[in-house]
Amino acid sequence: MTRNADEEPQRSPGESSDWRTPLRIDGPKAAVEPKSHLVVGFTRHQSSLAALHRGMDLAVRLDAFLHVAHIVDTDDLPVDPDRDDWDEAIADAVRRERRHACDLLASLPGNWAYYSRPGNPAELLMLLADANDAEMIIIGTSRGGMLSRMERFLGESVSEKLVHRTRRPVLLVPAETSG
Repeated sequence: MTRNADEEPQRSPGESSDWRTPLRIDGPKAAVEPKSHLVVGFTRHQSSLAALHRGMDLAVRLDAFLHVAHIVDTDDLPVDPDRDDWDEAIADAVRRERRHACDLLASLPGNWAYYSRPGNPAELLMLLADANDAEMIIIGTSRGGMLSRMERFLGESVSEKLVHRTRRPVLLVPAETSG
């Protein structure tokens, strides 16, 4: 059953849950009513962190509500599926992602919500953007390497899917580099 992001149960950050259960955490309500909405895809990769920072900056400049989504995917899975604590290892990875994102979002003076759920990243980002009539979807650029080339070849690249399937602008943010 597909539900809008607004229909999902809201939980406090400390509440534990099964990593398979969709989760939404709302940040504190800002004094200013948002004029628009932005959606950011968030993972543990550097370009994704840069995308979150860019999304936060744009949210402040545009008085936008920032929707940050972590889609549980293969990056969250432990290497060895035969581990006795395989499920708990996934849950730990998902909790670390949530804490990291929410810690960063705590400094945002505007409205925000954090979402976590398993599924197809591109499809869920588009669903979230459509449900909130978002101005744009912001994601980090490809990680590079063999895995990224394989994803692109197999048609599984999140950025490729978003660029070709959504009617919304897609902002690709490279990893921040020092120097």
